[in-house]
Amino acid sequence: MKAIKTSSLIYKLFVFFLGLIFAQQASVVGTIVNDVDQTPIHGVNIYSEAFSIGSVSQVDGTFILDNLPHGDISLTISMIGFKEINRSLVLQENRHDLGTIAMSRDTIKVEEIVVDAHHELQPKSFSSNIFVVGDQYHRNLKSSLASTIEEETGLAIRSMGQGVIQPVLRGYSGDRFLLTEDGITTGDLSHTSIDHAVSMDMASYNKVRIIRGPEALLYGSNTIAGVIDISRQNDSEARFKTASMQAVFGTESFNSGLFGNIVYYQPINYKHQLRFSLLGRNSADQTSPIGTLQNTALTNEEVMGSYTYFGQDQRSTFSYADLTMNYGIPGSPEGHIDGVDIALKKSTQKFDLHKDISFMGFQTLDIDQHYIVYGHTESENNSSFPSVILDQQVFSLQAILKGPRLHIGSLLQHRDFQAGGFYWTPDTKELNVAIFGLIEREINKFILQLSSRAEYLSVTPEIHHGVSNIDIDQVVKREFSIISAGIGIFRNWQNWELSLSTMLTGRTPGIEDLYSDGPHLGTYSYEIGQPNLDLEKTIGLEASSVYQTNRSKIRLTGFQNFSPNYHISSKTGDCDEEFIIGENHPCAGADFIEWGAGSSGWLYKYQMQGLRSLIYGFESELYYKLTKTINLFGSVSILRGENLSGNTPLSYMPPDKFLLSTEVDLDPFLLALQVKRVSPQTRLGEFERRTEGFITAGLNGSYTIPSSRLNHKVVFQIDNIFNEEYYNHLSRIKSIVPEKGRSINIQYRIVL
Repeated sequence: MKAIKTSSLIYKLFVFFLGLIFAQQASVVGTIVNDVDQTPIHGVNIYSEAFSIGSVSQVDGTFILDNLPHGDISLTISMIGFKEINRSLVLQENRHDLGTIAMSRDTIKVEEIVVDAHHELQPKSFSSNIFVVGDQYHRNLKSSLASTIEEETGLAIRSMGQGVIQPVLRGYSGDRFLLTEDGITTGDLSHTSIDHAVSMDMASYNKVRIIRGPEALLYGSNTIAGVIDISRQNDSEARFKTASMQAVFGTESFNSGLFGNIVYYQPINYKHQLRFSLLGRNSADQTSPIGTLQNTALTNEEVMGSYTYFGQDQRSTFSYADLTMNYGIPGSPEGHIDGVDIALKKSTQKFDLHKDISFMGFQTLDIDQHYIVYGHTESENNSSFPSVILDQQVFSLQAILKGPRLHIGSLLQHRDFQAGGFYWTPDTKELNVAIFGLIEREINKFILQLSSRAEYLSVTPEIHHGVSNIDIDQVVKREFSIISAGIGIFRNWQNWELSLSTMLTGRTPGIEDLYSDGPHLGTYSYEIGQPNLDLEKTIGLEASSVYQTNRSKIRLTGFQNFSPNYHISSKTGDCDEEFIIGENHPCAGADFIEWGAGSSGWLYKYQMQGLRSLIYGFESELYYKLTKTINLFGSVSILRGENLSGNTPLSYMPPDKFLLSTEVDLDPFLLALQVKRVSPQTRLGEFERRTEGFITAGLNGSYTIPSSRLNHKVVFQIDNIFNEEYYNHLSRIKSIVPEKGRSINIQYRIVL
C-alpha cells in the first residue's frame, strides 16, 4: 500500500506541472539544397544545442524542428562534406519558415564523401528517450557499454570487476530490457548471468540510443524498461570518393590499459564501398583505493569488414566480424579462492537491405539477416581445462515495412544452445516467431501511437544425459504465446512537451530459467532452473514532460510497473558462519552444494522463482545555460521495488542517484566537472546486505586541434578525483574490494 501511495503522489506532481501552461509551441521548417545544382540534400542534421533538439532533412530536403520555445534560438545545420551553417533567429510565431537553405561543399572534404538519399522513417520519440552520440559519447567512452552510459538518468551497473560490467535500466537487468545492435539481438549470453560479459568494446561503436514507449515493441516484447540500441556508424548513407581513415587511441591509469580502434574506408567506385575495422585492448588488473584486485585483467580483439552497394533506390550491406574477449573474475571464499578465467569468442555475419518503395503507403523496406556463432569457457585460474563450456548459434531474419504513420514487421529467430564440461543444462533449441506493428495518428493536436507485438516461442530440450537437481520428467518441450501492446499520447504546448504511455509487455522464460543445472563459477553460484515457470507479464505506466525556454530545459518522468509473476534467481539460503571446506562445513546441506575440493569450494544454490512485484520511480533532468560559455546540468534517479508476495523490498534494486555537472565551452576547448552522490541502500531484499552511500567527483573535457587537412581531438577523463573508497550495491564483489580508485583516461581521435 505504501508503494502505491508513493507512486500516486508522483503522478499528482506531474498533473500539477503539466497544468501550468497550455499555449502552443513553436516549430521551424525549411528545405536544404545543394548550392551548385539546387538538388535536395537528405540526411542533413539541424540541431539546437541549447535545447538538445534535432531533426534530419528528408528525401526532398525538407525538415521540421518541433518543440522549440518562443524567443531567441540558435541552430546548427551540418552535413559531412558540406560547410556548417549557423543561424540565429527570434521565434515569435508558432511556425517559422526558413525557406530554402543552400549548402556549399567543404573545400577540405569535397573529394572525400558523397551522400545519397534513402528515406529513413522513425516514429515520434518518447520524452524520456536518451541519445548518446558525438562529443558526449567520446567524453564518456569506456570499454563497456554500461560504464559508457552509467551517468545517464535511470541507469546503474552491476559488475564483477572491469571485465564484466552490465547495464541496469530502471532496476531491470538481464533480459528484462532488450540490448540490440542496429535493432537485432547481440547474440551473447550476457542476459543469462552477471559473470557473462556484454560482447562488445565501445571503442568500435559511435552511438547509443535508449528507447521507451510504444516504439520499444518494434524491437521485442520484454521492453518494459526500454531498449538499448547501439550502432557502429552515425550515418549509414555516407559513402566516400577517396580512401579515408578514422582512429582512436587511448590509455587508462587505473588498470594500465591501452586500446586502439582504426576504421578504414576504401571506395571501389561511387556504388561500391568497403569498410574495415581493427580493435585491440589490453588492461592489467584493476586497482582500488585499498589495493589491486587480482585476476581482473582483460584483453579484447576485434576484426570487422563490410561491403556496401548503393543503388538508385536501395542500399545493401554485407559484413563479418570476429570478436575475442578474455577476462578474469576475482576469487572469493564463497566459491573459488583463486578466481575464474573466461574466454569468449563471437563471430557475426550480417546482411542488411534498405530499399525505397511505393507500396500501399509504405515508403521503405528493411530486411536484416544476422547469423551469430558464440561460445565461451569458464576455467579456474591457472587451470588447463575448462569447467564450464557454453556455446550457441543464433539465426535472425527480420523484415519491416515503414510509412510516415505505419510500421509493420516480422521476425524469425532460431537459437541452438549447447553446454559442456561439468554443466548439466540440456542442449536446447529455441524458435521465436513474431509479428509487430506501430501506427501513429494526429488527432486534435494530439499524436496517438498504438503498437502491438505477437510472439510465439518454443523451447525444446534434448536429453542426452541426466540432470542432477531437476526432475527429469519435467524437462520437456515448452511453448509460449504472448501478446504485447502499447499506447502512447503526445502533446505539445508552448514550452511544454507531454508524453504518456501504458504498456503491456511480456517475457518468456528461456533455456536458462527453465533448465539450468550447473555452476556459474564467476558468480559463486550453482544455478538451478524452474521448469514450471509461466510467462512474466508486466503492466507499465509512464508520464514524462519536458519544459523548455531559450536558456533552460527540465524533464520530469514518473513510471510504475506491476508484474504478477516476476522471475528472480535467488539464493535458497544464507550463511554468516566462518567458511570451512569439507563435510563439516556449517552451511552444508540444502542451501549449498559442494563443487569439487580445494579452491573450488562450495557454491550457493540459486533457483528461479516467480513473485508479485511493483517497481516504480521518479526521474528528473535539468539543463540551464548560465552564460554563453557555462552550462549547468543536474539529474535525479529515484527507484523503489516491492516484493508484494513477501511484503519486503525487492532484491537487487539500485540506490538513489543524484548528479550535478558544470560545463565550460571555450571552443575549441570544453571542460566539465561532475559530482555524483549515491544514497545508502537500506531497502534490502532477502540475503542482501546494506551498502553505504558515497560522493565522487569527475572531470572530463576535450580539445579540438585546428588543422587544414586533418581533424584531431584529444579527450581526457579523470574519474574519482579524490580516490574515494566506495562500493556499488549491485556488485557481486563488494564484499571483497571497493570500486576503482582515481583513474586518468586519455584518448586521441583523428580523422584523415
